Amino acid sequence: MRYQLKPISKENWRTAAQLRVAPHQENLIEDNRDSLLEAAYDTDLRWTPIGLYVNHQMVGFSMIGAENIVERSIWLDRFMIDETHQHQGYGHALFRVVLNYLKDHYKQVQTIYLSVHQENEKAFPFYESFGFENTHETDPKNGEIIMRCTIIRD
Repeated sequence: MRYQLKPISKENWRTAAQLRVAPHQENLIEDNRDSLLEAAYDTDLRWTPIGLYVNHQMVGFSMIGAENIVERSIWLDRFMIDETHQHQGYGHALFRVVLNYLKDHYKQVQTIYLSVHQENEKAFPFYESFGFENTHETDPKNGEIIMRCTIIRD
């Protein structure tokens, strides 16, 4: 398998916008179209939307940004795998690729944050398996639980 990240651009944004999670997951993550609009118009936080590829096919979407130079942190704000590509191990493999990308391209960052809907019970052990810990704090903007990971570099 070849796993790859590609920036969302005029060539692939429509594909990213069409990716969907399973119906029972829809209330657990923002729609990719909303994320793309946020990246385009909420420019202060410098969101970077990313296509997640397996063998040259986009199977998922992620978005990073809100880097805080003073706190040496960044947000991994979105991560999803399309419904038709779930349960094939892509989530674990591509999440690791995203984490490695953050380590390699944001060398000053020491902490990665993400937030999870409280009802998303499967997400907590998934993120914990990558070293994220539940802060038991709630994001005031969306009511989600904040998780954080301290980056360990070799």
